[in-house]
Amino acid sequence: MFTYFCKPILMLLAVVLINSCASQPDTTPNLTSNNEALQSQLAPRGLHFYVEQLARQLLSTADNIDLTKTIAVGTILPSDLKTGNSLPYMPGFGLQVQESLVTLSTQAGLKVVEFKTMSAINIGDNYDAMLSRELAALNPEIQADYFLTGTYSQLEDKIVVNIRLIAVPSNTIIAAATDYVPSNAMWTKTKVALKANQIYRGSY
Repeated sequence: MFTYFCKPILMLLAVVLINSCASQPDTTPNLTSNNEALQSQLAPRGLHFYVEQLARQLLSTADNIDLTKTIAVGTILPSDLKTGNSLPYMPGFGLQVQESLVTLSTQAGLKVVEFKTMSAINIGDNYDAMLSRELAALNPEIQADYFLTGTYSQLEDKIVVNIRLIAVPSNTIIAAATDYVPSNAMWTKTKVALKANQIYRGSY
């Protein structure tokens, strides 16, 4: 008799417990998502992010700029040392800063002159080229009202970038900006690295 009444009660309790557990929120920490979020926060920002901060600093002080006039953006080159020698040239860095400044200046509403445009499209087997650095393929006369140019200096773990906006033909600097870019914005931090045929040692 006791067994006859207990079996239904035990089955009912089992159903209640199962439903209760299913309705409870999952309080187990999601270690995978937490690790991914942490890695995302610790991941170094790209070079374009830092160039954008630099461009904002420059344009926020360019009160005298005429938005109807044209601007040419040059390559950011290494600064000269007191000895007269240049710092090791990092083509990828200087060119990418230039490209980012072209993008940001255009998005800011400036009339950017693309002075590397060829007079005709060069069609190859696997490409269609419209830009060149060969002087013979370019227009020898470039009309620009402003020059955006600058230099960089490499420190132990960061790069100092200086840019300036120059009015033509007076050569007057109407805006300037200086900011730091972490070295790992383009390259991962390593103990020893080879860049532009130069050996760089990281921190141990």
